[in-house]
Amino acid sequence: MTWRTWRTWRALIACLAVLIGLTAAGTSPAFAGIDARDPDIDQHCGVNTIGSGTTTIAVPVNRLSLNFLAVGHDPAGSKITVVYTIPGTSKYGTLFGQYDPARGNAAFNYTIDNPPADSTLSISFEIAWPDGTYYSNTVTHPLLHCTRDNAGEVDKRWWQDPAHTTVFQQCTTVGKWPFLVRAVDVTVHLSHDGTGYAGLPVWTDYWIPGKKGYTTGASGTADSTGDAWQTFRLVAPPTGAELDILSTFRDPAPWTYSVHTWVPIAC
Repeated sequence: MTWRTWRTWRALIACLAVLIGLTAAGTSPAFAGIDARDPDIDQHCGVNTIGSGTTTIAVPVNRLSLNFLAVGHDPAGSKITVVYTIPGTSKYGTLFGQYDPARGNAAFNYTIDNPPADSTLSISFEIAWPDGTYYSNTVTHPLLHCTRDNAGEVDKRWWQDPAHTTVFQQCTTVGKWPFLVRAVDVTVHLSHDGTGYAGLPVWTDYWIPGKKGYTTGASGTADSTGDAWQTFRLVAPPTGAELDILSTFRDPAPWTYSVHTWVPIAC
């Protein structure tokens, strides 16, 4: 075993120890009164470009999105630990976070380089609350095999979108000549069958791969039919990049509903 391989496995063992330690610190997995649930999962193929000029390399990647919803438990003060692994390989990723106290969700993004074919994606997580209760689980799904030939054309979803998303883009510029900067106004229309979302607060956040997590795009309230129109502006977005859009409704129950979509940036 090389030093690099040993270092990778040592880091993985340390991450798993954190997760196991958190679980061991509590009682048996608590379900009553928490109503927690496993995350929404979306795997999406893309390409990362490494290097510059004539030495660039296109690397196929699996963009893994996880969304945890707070259901029936106060999201404030929560702590979430998430570890993904691909059994039989040294690939793994660990992230820490917490529920957004207003939205009632927590989203995580991973980029898996050169995802191997015919493999399994394993996701272990624990959600802990200040009152000592927690929820932990491990879920497995087939890993999406992304190549340079199928980049941006393949998805593998375990994400029950509660509404339909339509995305409109308008190319524009900001600033004054000669300092004009390319920009795009993104409008997201959320619609669904029925009026159950009427008057609910809704937020639309976005993530451009290569950036850190989601950025707040717009917020507002669904209209009397339960639909919502939200617009935000991207200034000088990366040419040819994709845009990950996450919209979240929150009702008084309190329940959280999230809608997820990918679109290429048009400008």
